Amino acid sequence: MTNVKIIPSIGKDSLFVKAYNGYYILTPEKKIFLGNKKDRTCRFCGKNSNETTFKMKAHIMPEFMGNKKYFSYFECDTCNQYFGQLEDSLFNFAGIFNTLSTIKGKKGFPKFKTKASDFQAKEFGTVVQKNHDPENEDSFIYDEENERMNINVTMPTYIPHDIYKSLVKIALCMLPDDEFPQYSNTVNWLMSENSTQHENNPFFNVFRKIGGNSTMFPEPIAVLLRKKMCKNTHRMPYYTLLLSYGIISYQIFIPFNDYDNHLANEDEIIFPIEERVVDKIYVDNKLSELGVDMVSLSSIEKKKNEKHKASVGFKITEDFRETNK
Repeated sequence: MTNVKIIPSIGKDSLFVKAYNGYYILTPEKKIFLGNKKDRTCRFCGKNSNETTFKMKAHIMPEFMGNKKYFSYFECDTCNQYFGQLEDSLFNFAGIFNTLSTIKGKKGFPKFKTKASDFQAKEFGTVVQKNHDPENEDSFIYDEENERMNINVTMPTYIPHDIYKSLVKIALCMLPDDEFPQYSNTVNWLMSENSTQHENNPFFNVFRKIGGNSTMFPEPIAVLLRKKMCKNTHRMPYYTLLLSYGIISYQIFIPFNDYDNHLANEDEIIFPIEERVVDKIYVDNKLSELGVDMVSLSSIEKKKNEKHKASVGFKITEDFRETNK
């Protein structure tokens, strides 16, 4: 089995910055449609407008992330419905942190319910707590001195493999036409039924950070970065995707690229992790350690009743707890 070396990177001279420089970026400055509106061919199933329909508005990133500006002309209605099913797991994977991100999606602001409280965003940056039962509250402990919410909740059901597929799909949408053919094996895997044959694939992980960054993202930002082709990057994947929305940031590496075939024969491969996804641990106001939250997404089985612990910066305002009238 290939050994994986994970290297958290911070600063302008970090390994990540030195290794990855070519990029494609989606920022919420204006509405963007990728692809050719007049010549509609689905990038994922290969069918054209004579063989399938293109009536739905195809989001490059899910609408629950606040995406109202990034769309494509190369995703047919059948594939759009398929990706929508995969995105259910991506949404559930974030759980309560979708609510704390306070982003309004297609169905309004997301809610989250525990045995002692109901949580819902009221507007961007504001969360309210309803039906609070303090005697049975063990999921949310507020640290008033440090203005942090310590969370221990049961997460909604999700399928890890579907999460990874949802994130890879975003990256495939961002690829330029001339590089897309290098990912034919990726597309074949994406559109196939989930299989256990990839359980030991080191690419099938997501690196995530919840809270801890200097800003929240009211709309999603995605950056697809390509590595520099040199001796020092030989053991690194060719493409990596960074995605942020609300208080959540993800990083993945894109699998099955023809340029990465040689990695299967390497004793060790290297995953540089970008600063946005790195946890900085301070002791006595000094940086003591760098951490990375890596979650395996290789399983095709449903994850149920999974506990998630986290601590996020949180300031309680006067209207945080709404009382029943």
